[in-house]
Amino acid sequence: MNVEVRATGLRTMRDKHKLTQRELARRLGVTQNYIPALEAGTRNPGPKLRQQLMELFQCDFEDLFQVVMINPVDHHETLMRPVEESQSA
Repeated sequence: MNVEVRATGLRTMRDKHKLTQRELARRLGVTQNYIPALEAGTRNPGPKLRQQLMELFQCDFEDLFQVVMINPVDHHETLMRPVEESQSA
């Protein structure tokens, strides 16, 4: 299985904070073309960039990203969901 982390919530978060793609790219130190590629899902952010985004937007991982497992044989995708802590009494 291959695992991808996709920035599925990036555009929503960027819009919420009233940042243009250009301004976000400047703040992160990436090229201007990288932000639309992240938002379109054609590029996936590495660990350092994921951390920078969470710090910039002051949010949790789940607010910005989805983890997807991809079967290399048939390319079937399975969305991984966070495990919720059980409420024990």
